[in-house]
Amino acid sequence: MKKIFFLALVLLWISWPGLAQDKDVQSMTLDEVINQALKNNLDLQIEMTNPDIARALWSKSTSIFIPTLAVDFSRGSTTTPSSSIFTGADIEKADSGSLAFTLSQNLLLGGSLSVDLQNSRNSTNSRYSQINPRYNSQLTFSLNQPLLKNFGLTATKRSIIIARNNKDRSLFALKQAVIDLIYQTEEAYWNLVYSHRNLAVKEKSLQLAKDLLKQNEVQVRVGVSAPMDILTAQAEVAARESETLQARSQIQTYEENLRRILNISRMPEAIVPQDEPLFSPIEVDFNGFLEQALEKRPDIEQVRLDLKSKNIEVRYYRNQLLPNLQLTAAYYTKGLSGTPQDVDFSLLPVDAAAGAIGGGMSDSLRDALKGLYRNYSFGLQLSIPLFNASGRADLSQARLNLEQSLLTLKKTESTIYSEVKQIIMDLETNAKIVEANRISRELADQKLAAEQKKLAVGLSTNYLVLQYQRDFSNTQIAELKSLIDYSLALSRVNKVLGITLEKHHIQFADFLTKN
Repeated sequence: MKKIFFLALVLLWISWPGLAQDKDVQSMTLDEVINQALKNNLDLQIEMTNPDIARALWSKSTSIFIPTLAVDFSRGSTTTPSSSIFTGADIEKADSGSLAFTLSQNLLLGGSLSVDLQNSRNSTNSRYSQINPRYNSQLTFSLNQPLLKNFGLTATKRSIIIARNNKDRSLFALKQAVIDLIYQTEEAYWNLVYSHRNLAVKEKSLQLAKDLLKQNEVQVRVGVSAPMDILTAQAEVAARESETLQARSQIQTYEENLRRILNISRMPEAIVPQDEPLFSPIEVDFNGFLEQALEKRPDIEQVRLDLKSKNIEVRYYRNQLLPNLQLTAAYYTKGLSGTPQDVDFSLLPVDAAAGAIGGGMSDSLRDALKGLYRNYSFGLQLSIPLFNASGRADLSQARLNLEQSLLTLKKTESTIYSEVKQIIMDLETNAKIVEANRISRELADQKLAAEQKKLAVGLSTNYLVLQYQRDFSNTQIAELKSLIDYSLALSRVNKVLGITLEKHHIQFADFLTKN
């Protein structure tokens, strides 16, 4: 039996790294662990990129209302053999160049407005060219406005509104990820607390068994007890050694789980939790809890934003079924200038020559800007699809998507209702269990003390004392477990109500700026 006991000690030494070698210890509170998780958790860092992506898409969608300036420059030269006396040269050569500026702007009601300024220069070797070189300028204001299909803010801002809703949804999704991570961290932390306190209870129980073994060995040597009492105590010591080893292994498991969440798996320090589970009952109010959850939970906010986007889609596709009626209007002024040339019109069947306008490019541009030669045009264009099956299918799909979002909202509200009821029941039940386990532990302690006194005067047996020791150890662990469960129930209350960040004094805006 002594060999078995010695072997158990050797196994304990090898299996537990803290006994075989020195290991640094990092003592952390729950708040420190949560802050570390918010800074280092890789899943959260991945989730944090989504709002940036959604923000970039939203910014891209708003760019449709940014004015666009286009510049067009061209230059060319042509050489054409003459085929007519009216060409004015045996081989006609012409040089041309143009420079145009166009400023266009999309309008909120679906139309577009553009301002176009064109300037050109033309020169030729034809002796019949009365102005050579010739400068032309034209200033044009153009309007294109849909009156039925694609008219209104819904048609023009649809992509912007949906992109903005997606951006806000990504923020709520990130907030939900933060809440989930905090709860996940709390759960891992309190499990680690439990494993450490459980080990302490197991070690204390082991020490009680060892003390009883030593006492039995002394009593056997003096002839007061039978050798069987030593065997019984040794068997109990070995069993409690095994439980202690399992408790140490549990610490490693929970510690590694917390390391993974904190993204510090490569750090050599052992994590030792500082906080103790405390029993602090809170007042429960179903209506108040439900109101908070429906107001603050990020998941229901995401569903509401999705519902807004689906409603926009229905309105947009309903508009797309209307006839396409377009209003087009233009107002433009022209300018002409150049160098007058002496032309011999004796060969032409025209007795009078056209008048020439002198000046350079600036004169042509000045006349166009002054509006000396005013022109305008306007018109309406109507297009009616005879069979718009595609548009009707799009509208039908949008309505189904809207209905689906409404059902999702109802389902989310129902889920919140059930979760609020459940956390209240869990909180009340765990509070009662904590109180019951506290009384059980106190009674087990009293029973053990009384049985040890009876053993000391020979009125009890080793078996009963060992049984009471185990009962006392079990009640300690049960009370510890109920305290941990109650702490986790409080964390679930914060999560279900969407107030986790407030409870831990974390401002979401500051968190985004900091990260």
